[in-house]
Amino acid sequence: MKTVLKLLLEILFMMIGIPIFLLLFIAGFLYTLIKHAVKWDYSISRQFIPILRSINLVFDGLANAGAGELLNDALKVKNDHARYGKWYETISAVTGLVKLYEKDTWLRKFLKVLGKNLCEEAITEMQSHYYQQLFKKS
Repeated sequence: MKTVLKLLLEILFMMIGIPIFLLLFIAGFLYTLIKHAVKWDYSISRQFIPILRSINLVFDGLANAGAGELLNDALKVKNDHARYGKWYETISAVTGLVKLYEKDTWLRKFLKVLGKNLCEEAITEMQSHYYQQLFKKS
C-alpha cells in the first residue's frame, strides 16, 4: 500500500510540475531570445548553449530511465553496479562504464559516430570515483 501511495504521489507531482516547469522554460527561453535579439549582442550563443545542453540531458535521462531494462537485456549487462535505468546518468556515460567494468558493446561502437571517445568522456569525475569504489568492493 505504501508503494502504491508513493506512486500516486509521484504522478500527482508530475501532473502539477510538468505544466509549471514547461511554462517557466518557455517564458525564460522567449525572454532570453527577445532580450538578446533587441540588444543584438553576441552573448546569445553563450545563453543558448546551456539551454540546449539542458534539453539534451533531460531527454537523455528520460531515455535512460525509460529504456533501462531494455538496454540492460539487449546488451546483456551482467554486473550489478554500472547499469542502464538511472535517470540522472546519461546513456553515453553508462555505456562508457559498462565498457570499463564489463565489456565493450555495439552501442558504444555506434555512439563513436558522435565522438571518438564520447562514452569515456561522458563519465563524470563523481561517477568515476563512485564506480571505482563499488567495483573494488565486488
